[in-house]
Amino acid sequence: MSQNIIEACIAERPGHGDDHLVYRWTDFWAPRIAANRHAVSGMLTLMDDEPELPDDLLALFSAVLAAMRMNRENREKDAQAIFAQLEDWLDIKVATQGFDNRQKVGLCRAFIEAGLEPPDGIRFSLDAAADDADIATMDMPDIAELIRDLIPDNVTGYPAYMILREAMGAMPRPAAVLFVTQMVALGVPKPVAVGRYLLLDPVGEMRSAAAQGFADLAQAGGVDAGVLSDLIQLRKWMPDPDIRTVLDRGIKDALRYEPSGGSVQRPWTLHRLVSSLPDGTGSQSILASVSRGSQKCIAALLLKTGHGIKDAYAIPCSSASDQRRTLAEIEGSMPMHDVPAEYLPAALAAAIGEGLAAGLPPAPGLLDVAEMLGLHDIAPYAISARSITDISDPDAQLAAMSAVKRSQLINRSISWVRDHEISSSWFVSDAELLLALEEVRTERQATQAVWAHLETQRGFWSSLFARSAVILRHGDGDAWLVFAAVAQGLDTGRALKKIPIFEMIVALTLDVAEQGGEGLREDGVSQLDDLEKDDDMGPDIVPESKGELERLLRKTPLSPDMIDGYLTAVIVAPRFVTPTDWLPPLFDGIAFPGGNKVHRVLDIIMLRYDVIQDSAFDGDIGSGLRTCAAERFKDWLAGFALASTIAAAWPKRGLSKDDQKILQLIREGAKYDNIQSTLMPLLPGWLVGMAARAVDG
Repeated sequence: MSQNIIEACIAERPGHGDDHLVYRWTDFWAPRIAANRHAVSGMLTLMDDEPELPDDLLALFSAVLAAMRMNRENREKDAQAIFAQLEDWLDIKVATQGFDNRQKVGLCRAFIEAGLEPPDGIRFSLDAAADDADIATMDMPDIAELIRDLIPDNVTGYPAYMILREAMGAMPRPAAVLFVTQMVALGVPKPVAVGRYLLLDPVGEMRSAAAQGFADLAQAGGVDAGVLSDLIQLRKWMPDPDIRTVLDRGIKDALRYEPSGGSVQRPWTLHRLVSSLPDGTGSQSILASVSRGSQKCIAALLLKTGHGIKDAYAIPCSSASDQRRTLAEIEGSMPMHDVPAEYLPAALAAAIGEGLAAGLPPAPGLLDVAEMLGLHDIAPYAISARSITDISDPDAQLAAMSAVKRSQLINRSISWVRDHEISSSWFVSDAELLLALEEVRTERQATQAVWAHLETQRGFWSSLFARSAVILRHGDGDAWLVFAAVAQGLDTGRALKKIPIFEMIVALTLDVAEQGGEGLREDGVSQLDDLEKDDDMGPDIVPESKGELERLLRKTPLSPDMIDGYLTAVIVAPRFVTPTDWLPPLFDGIAFPGGNKVHRVLDIIMLRYDVIQDSAFDGDIGSGLRTCAAERFKDWLAGFALASTIAAAWPKRGLSKDDQKILQLIREGAKYDNIQSTLMPLLPGWLVGMAARAVDG
């Protein structure tokens, strides 16, 4: 299977000269390769077979590295082992002197582009006899001239920093540190400007070198007022006390000179601000359309739980129409929500604070983006200083509600699967859980393992839903209040099984583990396919008692017969859909009185689903309809008609003309009594035929 990934990837390899096609190719294949250690091995073999390392292969390697990094950050299964595999390959190549200088430059650039620091083995080597004293006194090239050669005159800001960072990638670490310090201390405007971004570099050595360079420059009186203002701000964004101490010394020295000068840019104008909801990894995208004179840009930010501001950059646009078109394309691939400008300061301050708590500075590109958004002086605050209630419901609307009302809001969370596309990413796939799933023997044990793991992640999910509430609070309606209620319920210890969205999260997690490549054995066979039925431990769900579902559905528009019709339509549908697709339309807008009723209703629905599915396999589906009372039959038809509106399950192209006629009669029969007598004798045979096709796939 993994070999097929590489073979398919190579088969789709675009020709040379089309960067856009190469980008699409790497974007598609990189995450698939990065998640499979055999596929990674295949890619490394391909690099052995093509030692010249053409640009498209280096682009694929860099994209795979970036995907591997994200998998490791998300604690995905095998992520550490796959990195170890890469390191072993590099060690062998280095030991056999398998890389020339040109290859080292290309590989180091790939690491930098992927957000990783190149290993020492693929950098240029210093003389083995060189020590720190030798390095400190070594002759550096004309730095100002080198910067002019490296960075085009019209490139400034974060792009200029990235050009320099990639150029330094293959330098030995001690030489790179010395280069940065001397570059900043030189006092030439462009290197000094680039040095500000190095104060936020992901690598502590680079931050330290830049801080020392600014301290040396300040001691010589070379820091102007504009740079001093930046240094005073940047120190707030730096996680290292020792490095801040060095920078503070430089700031004090600069203040003694009472500096002047420096340029103040015209402010940018913010036209539109949108944000996604956080995905299942806690990642949230924020986009802003901004302009300054004829300059048009889209400022982009990526916030991630546990990492703070993970990425920040600007997308230049040629015109206002290009700007609108670019933003529309991004929105087409990722649902976004409009938020006002006042949303940003608190969101970014919290994200910076969260990153600093983890020892991480915000992304260097924040320097550019903060200026575009008018937030250059934003200061971090500790996310722990604010409660989930303060974040999600600052006006305390939930506190003024009764417990019943809050429970009703929480029960509405089941509709998120329908209303928010991002919810399809709300599952767990980290290594700890997948290792636990490998140990289970039964479906029940697998489900219990997921519930137990989710219990350990309350803080993560409450934060995710609280952030979602803040975003949606600026829109119409009370959708935000449902998120706030769930966030507070998690924070105050409400049982996960009394929060309907977690039924979906559990189902989706098991789906992903079984079908998405996670939870596969090395031979590619699903671990969950081997689960045994746990007859010794009794049934997973307490059997339905007589009249129980009818009692639970009292005061709702649903009835047991309507649910049976609905489930029948789901089971015989031309296209298979999961509960995450078909449960939300059934429960849309329905509030169940009592905190534990919705969970029991879901249990009974799944029991009835199994019974109807068994009758479909036995060719006996719908046989009881011929003797069904009129009112019950009408409810059954209404349920079937409702499920037939799920486009994913009932695509028109999947139905013959006769099927479409029957379906139309069902929809009309739910409303008009005179059609029911026509349908009653026809339906059982039609259902058996539909079920047979569904079973055969």
